[in-house]
Amino acid sequence: MKPQRKIAVELLEIGNRNVGFGEFTYQLGAHLAARAAALRQEHGIDFYFIVPRGFKGCFGPDVSYIQTFRPIRKLLRFYPERMDLFHVTHQFSRIKYMFFARRNLLTIHDINFFYEKSACKLPRYVRAFRLRLAHADDLVYISQFARADVGKHFAPKQPDRVIYNGVADFSRNASASVDLSSFGLPEHFLLHISSLQPKKNVHLLVEMMASLPEENLVIVGNWHSGYGRRLRERIDREGLKNIFPLDHVTDAEKFALYERCKGFCFPSLCEGFGLPPVEAMKAGKPVFLSTLTSLPEVGGDCACYYSELTPAAMASATRRGLDDFAADPVQASERIRGWAGRFNWEKCADEYIACYLDLLDKNN
Repeated sequence: MKPQRKIAVELLEIGNRNVGFGEFTYQLGAHLAARAAALRQEHGIDFYFIVPRGFKGCFGPDVSYIQTFRPIRKLLRFYPERMDLFHVTHQFSRIKYMFFARRNLLTIHDINFFYEKSACKLPRYVRAFRLRLAHADDLVYISQFARADVGKHFAPKQPDRVIYNGVADFSRNASASVDLSSFGLPEHFLLHISSLQPKKNVHLLVEMMASLPEENLVIVGNWHSGYGRRLRERIDREGLKNIFPLDHVTDAEKFALYERCKGFCFPSLCEGFGLPPVEAMKAGKPVFLSTLTSLPEVGGDCACYYSELTPAAMASATRRGLDDFAADPVQASERIRGWAGRFNWEKCADEYIACYLDLLDKNN
């Protein structure tokens, strides 16, 4: 009988699937749990999922759970049971490492603080990130861009690899039957979905729509944030009737919006991966991206790009991309879906399992 080897996986963001960390931790947990029984049988692996209060048992009975409360999360680094491997699933986790783990693996999604934080705040974030790197034995990046960006600013010495995030295959969902009539949307529309943070550059999309009066734009996100309120004030002030704000939607509604939109617009300033554009591409829709950070990597040759981030230039690029797509929509959709198909959660989970097995072997 194979000796049991214990892997702890930090999944504290699973309750917030409206952001990238939440979707990543949920999908990774679900796909690891689906393989847990086979991995115990074949490789002697026992999974211990660290989850927030109220989520114990959420991935089924084939994994063990360590349920924790927010005020004591930091104390879990001193969890007394010895782990062969501890996976910290993102660089901002409140649990930086496990003291009694034989190896600590850190997944790095981005270092966007270099682009977002003011000069007075940046040194604090740099120090915190260096400390996290110091506690990691091995690193995983979610894109080649993230790997290069961290290498440029921090030059870590740990062994590393790139494992792309997956993207949900919503063709399995019955999105065609979802009723969107209560939203009062026009028949044809462009789409943007994000957390509505300044880095998402949504104000440029608002300004673009003044130069694109023949199109409509649906924007989904947190309109109660400070940035969201300022966007709504600008829309009202400029009298833009072709913009339709929606708050966070269900997964089924989101998938229906992807399938029914004409195209997806995402002029973000900084992304470690860029989940929403690939979700739209899985629906076979043209996407319009900035040329910054990881977006050209995930969009490839199948995306359209805003080479100039000004409202008029973006409006021209959007018209051009929509016309190109309309010239042969069937072939264009197939090509876009084919590219997006390389990003799936089954492959992502397989690569993390291979990573775990490699690192467990290094412990011997």
